[in-house]
Amino acid sequence: MQAVESQTLILYHTDLRGEWPRDAARALAARLPYAKRLATGADSPGARASLAGIALALRALSALTGRAVAPGEMVFAQGAKPGLAHGGAARAALSNERRDLGPDFSIAHAGPWAGCAAVRAGRVGFDVEMGSGERIADFVAREAALKACGAGIGAWREVCLSPGHARCRGELWYAHALGVFPGAAACVMTSFAMPELTVRTLSLEELFAR
Repeated sequence: MQAVESQTLILYHTDLRGEWPRDAARALAARLPYAKRLATGADSPGARASLAGIALALRALSALTGRAVAPGEMVFAQGAKPGLAHGGAARAALSNERRDLGPDFSIAHAGPWAGCAAVRAGRVGFDVEMGSGERIADFVAREAALKACGAGIGAWREVCLSPGHARCRGELWYAHALGVFPGAAACVMTSFAMPELTVRTLSLEELFAR
C-alpha cells in the first residue's frame, strides 16, 4: 500500500512476525553503505528489525519526494540521527533551518513492530516501546522529542513535556500519540503543527518487493 503523496506527515509500519523475505532483504542490505551493510547482514532479530526500518524509510521518502530514493543515499553517521545525503553532507549535520527545508525521517522498532515516520519538510522524531501506561507514554514522548531534535540520551533531562507538546533545547515540538501498535505505546514529534497523520501498513512481502 502506498502513501498519499499530498500528505505532509506519514507513518509506514510493518509486523516483523511475518515470513522473512531473506533473499530480498539480503539484496537491500547489499546496497547500503558499508558499515550499515555489516550491521544488517546478520540473520538476527535485531538486524531484521533494523533492515525493515530502513526499507520503511526508503518507501516513505520515495512517496514524499516523488522519486525512488536509493539505499546509498542514506547516511548513518555514528552518534547522529540517520538522514539523507544533502550536497555531500549528512542532513543531520546541517543547521536546523536548512534541515527544515527538506524531507526528514525517524525509525523505531520494538517487539514485533517496526515503523518509520517521515515528513516532506521539517523535522520528525518517532519512538515505539512495548507496554502501556503513563510511564511508557512519557518515555516514548521523550525519546521522540530527542530523535526529532537530533539529541542523544544525554539530553534526556532537557525534554519538558506538556499536553500535546514538548520542549527540547529551546525548541517547541508537537506530539502525536499513536494507537496503531497493539501491546505497545508510540509517539511522533514534529517541528510543525499537524492535525492529521496518515498511517500505512505494509506486509514484509510488500515492504521488500522490488
